[in-house]
Amino acid sequence: MNYRTAKADRMPNWLNSGELFEMECVYNYCSALRKVGFDYHVDHAVPLRGLSVSGLHVPWNLQVITGSENMSKGNRFNG
Repeated sequence: MNYRTAKADRMPNWLNSGELFEMECVYNYCSALRKVGFDYHVDHAVPLRGLSVSGLHVPWNLQVITGSENMSKGNRFNG
């Protein structure tokens, strides 16, 4: 629940419908990979609740990466 709240809080209201659609496509792509047996996650390149930096829930901050890579990354920014 906290994660969903953080996503909602970090999504700017100035995103347009194309950007919202792009985000939906990223999540749908990841879901399709998972349905055929691949362990992929949608990750925020810049974490929403990082210790040193806090990113936004926007399409250019999303990436589809393996589950193991996402879990090892944690809430850190590796930029």
